Amino acid sequence: MKHGELYFNPTDLRVPIHIPMFGINYCHSDYRNVRQGSEITVLCFVLEGQGIIQVNSLTFHPKKGDVFILPKGNNHEVKADPKQQEYWTYLWYNLRGNSLRFLKAFELQSTILVPDIPHLEPLFRKSFELMQGELPDNELLHLMLLMNCSEILANLANVLAKRKSILPVQIQQMKQYLENQSLDSFHSSQMSQHFAMSFKQINRLFKKEIGTTVYDYLMIKKINLAKMLLEETDLSIHEIAYRIGYAEPHYFSNVFRKKTGFTPTEYRKKRPLIYESPLQ
Repeated sequence: MKHGELYFNPTDLRVPIHIPMFGINYCHSDYRNVRQGSEITVLCFVLEGQGIIQVNSLTFHPKKGDVFILPKGNNHEVKADPKQQEYWTYLWYNLRGNSLRFLKAFELQSTILVPDIPHLEPLFRKSFELMQGELPDNELLHLMLLMNCSEILANLANVLAKRKSILPVQIQQMKQYLENQSLDSFHSSQMSQHFAMSFKQINRLFKKEIGTTVYDYLMIKKINLAKMLLEETDLSIHEIAYRIGYAEPHYFSNVFRKKTGFTPTEYRKKRPLIYESPLQ
């Protein structure tokens, strides 16, 4: 159960990305929202309390001052933390269309939670303030909302870049190693040999600084790349599997279904047109 303000941005513009709705949720302790293979990306800022989000198999606990992103094409579960006495309250924007490419433009395609950035609250509120005055025509309103979300994502990217620069050098090196592995087969023994330490130790250090295991970090990158290739190219499933480091397409299909709830073929069939009608 929840309540809160809701704003609509209806338009018949044929555009690659659109923000049809945004609002504020005051979530009661029993609030729960589930999307299977979500057709939207959701961008949120937590004002009060703490909740629980799950993106595929990964679980996070966003709290006051945190930003979280629920990327399109994944299974989303959003619920209030029943242990919290106060409402879990957050501002949110729904993004339709080619939102994965939009996230990738800011190198945020693998980002789910960015903790402790309260200074971004005014940016999240800009669109709400816009709706209090005389509204511009649909085309200008669409542009202003899109610019607002772009500004939010640019600031998120800047925060992450600054935080990355102060990560321990060893963790930065591990992240770079995994970036280079996103298109290849991954072998934990090779990573252990490269860093001259056990993979268990690598995982412990990595999770302490990044918040997720090496495997999950790399898997998010591979699955997001696969989604983009399925949406934006006509490459065969076999070729996509090969390009992201899977020699066996059947194994890739099983992993993809486990992480997204769809086989690659099913996911491709439901992909939107480049200029989709935003309210379909």
